[in-house]
Amino acid sequence: MKLIYLHGFASIGNSSKSHWLRDHISDDDFTAPDLPNKSSDAARFLDKLFADLKGESVGLIGTSLGGFFAAYYGAKFAWPTVLINPLADVNDLTSHALGEYKNYYTDETFIMDQSDADCLHQMSAEMQEPSAPSLLLLDRGDDVLDYNKAIARFSQHSDVHLFENGSHRFDHLPESLPAIKAIFQQGSI
Repeated sequence: MKLIYLHGFASIGNSSKSHWLRDHISDDDFTAPDLPNKSSDAARFLDKLFADLKGESVGLIGTSLGGFFAAYYGAKFAWPTVLINPLADVNDLTSHALGEYKNYYTDETFIMDQSDADCLHQMSAEMQEPSAPSLLLLDRGDDVLDYNKAIARFSQHSDVHLFENGSHRFDHLPESLPAIKAIFQQGSI
């Protein structure tokens, strides 16, 4: 199974989280692409990437905005997903995040504009229910996104693991590793 890690807003694929996942799920083909900073560009990038992988055995892991993308494309292509502190309500990003930003990993500045908001709202409205296994990993201490919204949106079709404390970075990967591996083993059957 090819595993693809989707990072969050204004981040990069080559992160400590992706390195940890790669190191602990080493028997699988693991990639972590750098997504374009603008959400609408990231969606077009993923449309192309995933269209090329249609019919292959793929699993998605996503954090924050990458978790939203993982939920959307995982349901679209019936791929198993791991959603880590995912964005569940796009208004949490689009209602206050339009404007200029800097990706501090790449020093690139970019502008989140209405086209990005429109793209995310359309994806949210089109999101299907998943038909493949899904795991929802949440830290109650997430200070960026409300974990209750993720529970409300994704728990009906996901195995939910809610941890005390933690942060938006998600501080419980080691404890979650068996569940992560199990989701992808179920998805490859």
